[in-house]
Amino acid sequence: MVKLEDVFGVSSQQVLSYVEREHVDKRFQDALTSTKQIIVYGSSKQGKTALVSKHLPYEENILVSLTPKTRLADIYQTILSKAGVKVVTSIVEKKNTESSVGISAKFRALIPLFASGEAEIQGSTKAGSGEEVKYEEIPLNLELPQSVSDLLARVKCNKTVILENFHYLNDDIQQQFAFDLRAFQELGVQFVILGVWREKNRMAQFNGDLLDRTIEIPVEPWYENDFKKVVEKGEAILRIKFSDKIIEDVINASFSSIGVFQELLKQICINSGIQGSSSGAIHQILEQKFLTAAIDTKTNDYASRHQRALEAIAAGHTTGGAKGDLPPLFLPYYLIKVILQHGFDGIANGCHRNTIHEWIKTLHHRADDVRVSDMTNLLGGLANLQSVKSISPPVLAYDVQQRMLQVVDSTFYFFIKNANTMEIADSLQDPLDNFLGGA
Repeated sequence: MVKLEDVFGVSSQQVLSYVEREHVDKRFQDALTSTKQIIVYGSSKQGKTALVSKHLPYEENILVSLTPKTRLADIYQTILSKAGVKVVTSIVEKKNTESSVGISAKFRALIPLFASGEAEIQGSTKAGSGEEVKYEEIPLNLELPQSVSDLLARVKCNKTVILENFHYLNDDIQQQFAFDLRAFQELGVQFVILGVWREKNRMAQFNGDLLDRTIEIPVEPWYENDFKKVVEKGEAILRIKFSDKIIEDVINASFSSIGVFQELLKQICINSGIQGSSSGAIHQILEQKFLTAAIDTKTNDYASRHQRALEAIAAGHTTGGAKGDLPPLFLPYYLIKVILQHGFDGIANGCHRNTIHEWIKTLHHRADDVRVSDMTNLLGGLANLQSVKSISPPVLAYDVQQRMLQVVDSTFYFFIKNANTMEIADSLQDPLDNFLGGA
């Protein structure tokens, strides 16, 4: 029996209802045959990992999963390690002045030798089978793509490097890597980068030389016909049949999110007693109550995450805008307040900086002091604020080029459409109360 979770839902493994899309899968396959670097981007839970793992098996290539604490040296060390190169780190004390001592790391690479006489042997270890593996030891500069590329060539590694969760890196590291990425392209090392954002040419914003050296694959949009193909494929495996009305309503309720769509289908099956495939007659799923219950379940599931995320953003970065004895501007609080007040319609297609500025001024305790530059700083700092607050994946992102605030967690649309947003807005802790109370 095939289990339900193997067919529908969001999973770290490839679900059996995966469908290929000409405008996405074919473009990605074509990109793999090029020498360019590949950027796969879109909102969370929109199929980035599923796309890449379908056509570029993770186990056959080099996967590096990034975190907010990852540095460039960590990335390059992981790549070399997975390619079979041992990186040895030694700590060196370096006296900078008469009164201060600095500490730095020095790296050496140990490359396995498979034939005698290839180079001077400077080290050896015992393999698991008891066979002695000999290594060549050479100095390594982990800051230089040339050094990393040369070592990959020495061990005859031509695998593609997959960087997952690139959005976790702070902007400074992303910018540093953007310059290295151009060098890697010239050196013949191909990367596939997966990130949660929606604007085009994000990497080129850091380094304009990447414009003609990368291929961007957006995983959005998902079209109605794509959703129907997912349903048909899953129905055939599970031997079930949804009514046309239920399918239509699930598509509308998903707000173009394949993740939400998959989860609703899975929950409808659970509500109707389907746990997996059967050899009997095809099970008809006709009653709307199963969908209604599924929407209630997923609203509660998503509400707990998103409400905590919004509260964390609203409470962040309370400094700034000080003016005499007047309270700070507390702009993150007002941002979340107006997003919730204007609901789904206000954020569905993105929201321009100027619109947010006007919304906030209608509520703000110091409306005349809220400047355009304050809004730019607020929106431009959202990525860092969400990282500091451990909001992962991020919910909101600011497109600097278009000056648009966008939703990058595809489940957020479902949440803000179905939750009681005014109630949530009223429940936010007003930082002005704490300020006046402590004054």
